[in-house]
Order: sequence, then C-alpha cells, then structure tokens
Amino acid sequence: MKKSTLPLSIILALSAAACSPDKTPSPNQESQEKQSPAESVVSKVSVSNPAGGAALPQLLRFPASAFDEDNAVTKKVTNFPSEWTKDQQGNDVLNVLVTLDAGEKASIALSDSAPDAPDVAYTELSVRQGGEWDGKEYKADGFSFENVNSFTAPPQLTDHSYYLRYEGPGWENDLVGYRLYLDWRNGTDIFVKTGNEPVLHLVGQDGYDSYHDLSDWGGDVLKVGKALGLGSFGRMEGDTVMHMQNVDEMSWALGHDDKLSAGFTVNYDGWDVNGKKLDASADYEIHAGDPSTTVTVSLSETADDLVTGIVKHDNTQYIELEMNGWGVIATYGKQSLLGEDDELGMALFYKVDDISRKFEAEYDYLIQFKPATTMEYQFMAVWPSHPDSPDDESGFTELLKTKLKALASPVTAG
Repeated sequence: MKKSTLPLSIILALSAAACSPDKTPSPNQESQEKQSPAESVVSKVSVSNPAGGAALPQLLRFPASAFDEDNAVTKKVTNFPSEWTKDQQGNDVLNVLVTLDAGEKASIALSDSAPDAPDVAYTELSVRQGGEWDGKEYKADGFSFENVNSFTAPPQLTDHSYYLRYEGPGWENDLVGYRLYLDWRNGTDIFVKTGNEPVLHLVGQDGYDSYHDLSDWGGDVLKVGKALGLGSFGRMEGDTVMHMQNVDEMSWALGHDDKLSAGFTVNYDGWDVNGKKLDASADYEIHAGDPSTTVTVSLSETADDLVTGIVKHDNTQYIELEMNGWGVIATYGKQSLLGEDDELGMALFYKVDDISRKFEAEYDYLIQFKPATTMEYQFMAVWPSHPDSPDDESGFTELLKTKLKALASPVTAG
C-alpha cells in the first residue's frame, strides 16, 4: 500500500529551506555542489508567487518539453516534492508541489538525485464480493471487497445497500479524507485523520459501523442527513434541493492515483429535475499539503438551477469572506460526530462572478451558480486535532484568508 518516506510537513520544510533566497552558499559550498555528480542540475524552470499570494502548497504540472534534456524524465526535482506521471494522452508530465512565500521566486531544478515525493494522495472505490442482491440490499457472508477502476451503479443500489465499502468512492491526502455516497443522496462525508499516512485502504474492511467511532487513524466525523454534506451538488426545485433521485444511470471512473494528487470522475446520465433532463459529470481532485478538493461539474446543456453547499448544524459559527474576486462560505464549531466538544471547520470556495446568489435552505447553506455548462469550485474540511491543522476558529479563519489569497494570486511558471 501507499507509504510515505518522510512526513510531508518535513519535506515541505526542507524544500522551503532549499529554495529560500536567503540561503546563499559559500564559494566552498558552490564548488562542492559543482563537483558532486548527485547534484548535476540539467535544467531549470522558474516559478513565482505574486506579492498578493500565499504560502500554501500548490500543484503545478509541466510537460517534459518544458525541460531541455531528452532524459529529463529520469531526473528528480531538488527543491520541491515532485513526481513524473502520464497525462490522458500518455505524455510525460512533471507534477511539482510548490510552496513559496508571497513575492518569492525560485527555480525548479532537475538533478540525478533528490528525495522521493511522499506518497500521500489516494483514491479508491471498493466493491463487495461473494454475495448476491436481495431486493435493494447486497447480502454476503463476511466482508470481502475488491478495488475497481470503473463502476456502473446497478439500478437497485441505494443508501445502506451494503455493496460499496463505506458507500462510495473515497479520497484523501496527508491532512484529511472524504467519501461520496454513490447513490441518490450524492452527499460528501468527511474522514478526519490523526496523522499524515494514507488510511482509506483500511477503512470499512470489517463492516459499515466501525469508522463511525474515533480510532487510531481517525473517523467519520460528519452527519450528512438529508443535506448535501460538504460540497456536493444538486438542483433546485422550488425551495427544495434535489439530489440524484431521478437519474437514468450513475457511474464512476478512476482518473489518477499518484503520490501527490488523486482524482476521479462521476457521471450522472439522464438527470431529471423540473422536467429538464440533462447529463452531468463531476471531476474531483485532491493534492498534497492542502485539505481542499477541486470539483469541476460539466453539463450537457446550460442549467441555471445548480447549487452546492454545506450542511447546517447547530452550535456553529457561519462565516462569509470575499477577496479579489473569490469568495468562501464556511462553518466552524461543535459539529463533529466524534464527541460533544469535538470541533470541525468546513468551507466552500467559489468565484464571485460565477454565482447568482447565496442563501439558506432547510438543510444546507447554499450557493447557486449562474447559467452555465461548466462550474468549478473547491471545498475543504479542517479538524483541529490533526497535528498540521489550525487548532481553533481563529486559525481556521486565517486559513480561509490564506486560501483566498492563493486562489486569487496563484503560483505561476515562467
């Protein structure tokens, strides 16, 4: 299974030190570096963080053609976590997790020797084996599951069918995990984590109840109920959020499962709301060092009724912020299933010009998108008990501001 060589927080700290402009080597150090075959730098690409940006890890992708060496794919990046992967066309792509202070610039240098990237991003969908359907419930002796690369939901699949391990696909990084109910509910739940290692391959192997309690790795923290959970989407029918009650077919496909990022696609064919039937697909992606998930929704025709949101809970603080064309709605407070005093922060990020309104429905805080065929947004969950997360509401709010800065002024190449 996935195992990281070093905690990501340590690797990021080492990377920041390596690219810091204050770390000017002495002449002797320069001489030693030039003489060391392990540091035979073959190519450089520059990256920069705007003055209005933020020191939040951001994933940049570079084609092999960006580097002037034929054997660039045999090299590693010296100053940032990175990995070579393939795009959908089979071309070599270098993924680099860049962390820079606002206004800072650095060169991405390839060499013959550099630390391996931590293997912390992961996604999966696991299907139960060895049983048979009894109406809308899958019955089997014991719990045996098999990971798949693609899946089409049988028409009888519904909530609590006991067919998919933890009821749908899961994805995670070093900070947090999520799961999507792959049935009519289409809600997103949260797996909080006590450490940085991948854990989802262990979750739910013994049934459908154990992950609701806090364990050594963490636990299922969110009560979704009739809401969208965190960052799932639906369509408005009057004052009601319609989930996937009327869909001809729902399917899932693995996109990529790399060390630094992971993603998948869910397709909803024949989604009927308000007498308007359309096809929808949603791409989900997470990368290391940031608890956010990016969601890109594509529709077969323009719709003006698409919404996303955050489940409403009592005893929480509702937060709204806007900065340089980006906005966030968020909640923070004692809204965790893991204890009466256990706190949780949830946030939803969007481009201000993309939405028509923000409002409150029966079960959710919602944003509604303007008429379009493509919508993109991000959501994040933060659990104060994770060692690398803010530990109170003030720290959570500062993270929201940091994220807004990074969205408005991202790190760029060149």
